[in-house]
Parts: sequence; C-alpha cells; structure tokens
Amino acid sequence: MTQTTLNTDVVIIGAGIAGLWLHHRLNDMGIHAILLEHGHIGQGQTLSSQGIIHGGSKYALNGVLSKAAQVISTMPARWKSALNGEGDIDLRSVKKLADHQLLWSKDKLSSKMVSFFASKALSSRMQRVEKREAPALFQDTGFKGTLYQLDEPVLDIPSLLTKITEKWHSRMLLVPKDSQYHWQRTGQKVETVQIGDMTIHAKQFVLTAGEGNEALLQSLGIKQPAMQRRPLQMVLCKSHDSTQPLPTIYAHSLGSGSKPIATISSHKTQQGETVWYIGGNIAEEGVGKSRNDLIAEAQQLLNNILPWFEVPDLDWATHAVNRAEPKQSSLTRPDNAFIDSQQNIHICWPTKLALAPDLADQVLKAINVDAIEKQTYDNPEFPHPEIAKPLWDRAF
Repeated sequence: MTQTTLNTDVVIIGAGIAGLWLHHRLNDMGIHAILLEHGHIGQGQTLSSQGIIHGGSKYALNGVLSKAAQVISTMPARWKSALNGEGDIDLRSVKKLADHQLLWSKDKLSSKMVSFFASKALSSRMQRVEKREAPALFQDTGFKGTLYQLDEPVLDIPSLLTKITEKWHSRMLLVPKDSQYHWQRTGQKVETVQIGDMTIHAKQFVLTAGEGNEALLQSLGIKQPAMQRRPLQMVLCKSHDSTQPLPTIYAHSLGSGSKPIATISSHKTQQGETVWYIGGNIAEEGVGKSRNDLIAEAQQLLNNILPWFEVPDLDWATHAVNRAEPKQSSLTRPDNAFIDSQQNIHICWPTKLALAPDLADQVLKAINVDAIEKQTYDNPEFPHPEIAKPLWDRAF
C-alpha cells in the first residue's frame, strides 16, 4: 500500500457549515487549510436546517430577553453583510428565501406580551404587521390573531453550500467512509493524523464534525468535553395535487408557552413543488413517536394553528436529526458557539447555523492565525466530496 503524505497549516474535520465557513476564511487569509469529509458536504445538521438566521427573538417569547437571545442577536447583521458581499465571505449569489420571518398568534396577544414586543429590547428586531400589508394567507377574514415581522432572514441552504464550497473545493478531501483516524503526538501536541494510506502533517487540527466529533474524541483519548445529542423529528408535507400548491410562508406559530408551537419554512423540490418543513415544539415532542402518529399530530396541528386555511390533500414525511452539542447539565440548549482548545486540537460545535461566523472568529483567535508562517503547499490530486442532496428531494 503506497502511503501519501500531505502537508498543510490547518486540518479541519467535518464539512458542515462550521467547517466550511472556517475553511473558507482561513484559505482566504492565505493560511493553507484542508477540510476532510467522509460523506457528502452538509449531509447532517446543515441540510436538516430550516435555513433561519436566528437573531434570538424566538428565545424571548416568555417575556424575558435570555442570554441565548443576546448572544445570537448580532448574527443576522453579520450574515446580511456577507450576503451583500461586504462580510468575511462573499455570499452575494446565495439565494435568500425570505428577508424576514413572521410570528403569528391565532388569537389576540395579551397586553403584557404586546408591551414586551414593543419594548426597547425587542422593537428593533420585530415589528407589528398590519393586515393589509400581510401575506395573502394572513389577509384572510378568518384570521383574527396578531402578526409580527422578525428581522431574521431565511437562506436556501443548498445554494449556500454551493457558494461557500466552490472557491476552495480543491482543498477539500473525501476520505473513505469507515476510516480510522490515527494520531501521532510529540508531547501533548498532535503532529500528524493518518487516515488509511494517507498521512497529513499540520500545525493545527480543528474538529467540526457535529455528531462525528464523539468518535474523533475517542480516537484522541479525550474525555472532556463530552457531547450531547438533542434529537428532533421534523415533519414535511407537500400538496398531493400540483394545481393546489401550499402557500409560501416562513413563520413561527405562537401559543401560550415560551416556544413556538410550530416553525414552518417553505422549500422547493426539483420539480418546483412547495414543501412545508415543520419544526418547533412538535419536532421536539415528536422524538420517539411513530411516523404515522407524528403525521396525524401534524395534521391536527395545522388545522389548529391555521383554522381559517383550507389545507389541501397532502403527502407527508418525517425526518429525524440529532443536534450535536457540548454536554450541558440537564441536556439544555447551549447559549453560544463552543470551542475547547487542548494544545493544537480545537473541539468545536456551532450549536446553531447562525453562529458559524462567531465560531470561526473564536477558532481564528485560538489558533493565533497571525503567528502562522504562511507557506506554499502542493494540492495533490485526490477525490473531493460532493454536496448532499437537499432534504426535500429525498424525504418523500
């Protein structure tokens, strides 16, 4: 077996949005970074995302501006800057599904909640939408509730992956699916990683493999930080009759609790059909339920939260996905992006799509990019990973 040796400044393992954003930034800065992926780009949490660039408003629905809401509040502006070609990465060709999301209540909101939404803390992030300016679905005379607009864009994730991958695709390496990672250390620092017949020498190693970080940490003999999984079972539906398509909406349905009852985003299949992708409370509580039971609940839910809308005959699917994160007490949601550096190994979880730029900032600081002496390395010919198929084209 012929051994191939590669040299680089930084090895990144895992081609979800966190690894891709960091890989792009490093190479743009003149620092040679190789990204390793054993499957398809974006195949895990990234393409299971609804594409929402959260600004934290949905974390304030209990009337309290939580730490999570404050940490993520700067992210929409950060992404918008990139989408305008003025940010860390030029994302001008990425398709925006919506500039804003909506938040609706089926009934009138309490005066306390209305006052909180109008407060200084939230007024810059959400505005009341008058009925005459609302999308057609909410202009219906049967809609008696309240509608707000959230200043949080929704992106088409396949087009984001295409854009963020194209420039430095030649520095992305497809590794065999069942590869074992063997690490060679000098003292506490890792010098090389061997994968099959390939040995890679690097100065820094960054783990951005989502759930895959667990096995990587085991291979490194690292017990802390530990990983947690917070599972979801998302629901998808599309009209059975192409002449009666579902309307396009990007909206959170607000009930009496502190979480949206449902978050609905709209996506197009290759055939041009509109798919509603439903998350929120129903996806969290749907874990462990049978497909048929969850679909029956989702049918009832749509009738409950959209009582004025005549739902067409629908085709249904469900999609199970785990959110991989640093372990928290009582398996709660982490407030921000996470990095733990142990010598030249950096263990990362962005925890949210929107926080990928923030995580990259933290990694650049941790690896001290200014101290890396930029060198020229060969880019040998090797197979490159391809982008995974969108969920809407494989779920039904």
